[in-house]
Amino acid sequence: MNVNVQTIKNDWSEIPQGLTWYFIGAPKTGKSTQASKWHKDGSSKVVILDTDLGADFVDGANIIPITSFNPPMRTVLDKDGNPIHERNGTYVYEKQEPIPPIERGYYYRTGADKGKPMETYALTEAIPWLKKNWKSLPYEVIVMDTIDQVNMWIEEIITQEAGVEDISEIGFGKGWSIARKRGLNSIKRLQVFCKKNASDLILVSHAKPSSTTDEKVQLGPELPRGFASALLGKADIIGYTTANKQDNNYYISFLTYDERSVGSRLIPLKQKTLLFDYNVIADTIKNYEKNKENQNASTTKK
Repeated sequence: MNVNVQTIKNDWSEIPQGLTWYFIGAPKTGKSTQASKWHKDGSSKVVILDTDLGADFVDGANIIPITSFNPPMRTVLDKDGNPIHERNGTYVYEKQEPIPPIERGYYYRTGADKGKPMETYALTEAIPWLKKNWKSLPYEVIVMDTIDQVNMWIEEIITQEAGVEDISEIGFGKGWSIARKRGLNSIKRLQVFCKKNASDLILVSHAKPSSTTDEKVQLGPELPRGFASALLGKADIIGYTTANKQDNNYYISFLTYDERSVGSRLIPLKQKTLLFDYNVIADTIKNYEKNKENQNASTTKK
């Protein structure tokens, strides 16, 4: 078998595909709105795994409402309304089945179906469905909004499994370690799937309230430190989002320094603060070579 060694030559005339973007920012800084249309063709190519149930007010967004990590279960009843029991060796238990998505207790908050029951899904239902049907679906971008909520669900599951009230009660930080591993495995599998299909993955997090360490303001996602660090290491582009009160615009910063979990592997975006808009980001990348040539030409003339 021969191994093909590739020599990388970046072409900035188009945005690379199969990227993992990570948007971090305070609430109401445009994260869901901008993520919902993060494609050259707009929202028609983007699907949101809406774990925060906040994207239903974003016009044009394609959302899958996610209300749990695993599907909620209920006891299966016989025709007389009595629980059906099953046996596993000497252990007898009540048979369980997933509650149908339309019966999970959620209702539309807006639109023509306002007040009617709404189908909601578990993350372990929605992601396998997307993977199975991806080739026939019109989407090219998957948004996880927010990863913070996913982590909370995982921590709740681990707490229940351990029979404690809070994950901190599991000794030696083992609870958080298990949660980090499960969360990362879920994101890694989704990330690998997106890369294989040249599709983008966007992770969204709320920003942790800023704190000061060694007289420096620390900025990062509202996640446990170990999980946050691992996710940040997996992302290709990390942007910190803000809302400007003076011009009423949203901005995204790729300015990086030690105390700030922000940055970009894409050279055209490094150390820049731009309008939080896909077309602005795309134009910045596409015009990188042209601007560099102009700067070189100007330097040569001098």
